[in-house]
Amino acid sequence: MQYLWGVVILLVIGTLLGLLLAVANKAFSVKEDPRLEPLTEMMPGINCGTCGYPGCKELVVALLKGEVKNLGQCRPLRPEAKAKIKEFLENNPDEEGNILKVQG
Repeated sequence: MQYLWGVVILLVIGTLLGLLLAVANKAFSVKEDPRLEPLTEMMPGINCGTCGYPGCKELVVALLKGEVKNLGQCRPLRPEAKAKIKEFLENNPDEEGNILKVQG
């Protein structure tokens, strides 16, 4: 009987902590721009830093924030990829409907 109470108490504690973690996950979640992943995949992915950012993902984040307006900062980016990124940004506005205009 003693072991049964121990098991029940551990189950209750585990359930409560699980619920607490689920609530914390919802309350403290960070919403990412849905365009971040596809744009990062279009980048060369060599994380060379010639653009002034530590990696390709950071350049894409700056691009989506409007801090970067020229794709020419990324020297390894091929012209076909630049055109693809421009087209993607023109066809996929942000949540407020704003379209990013970037230069090649």
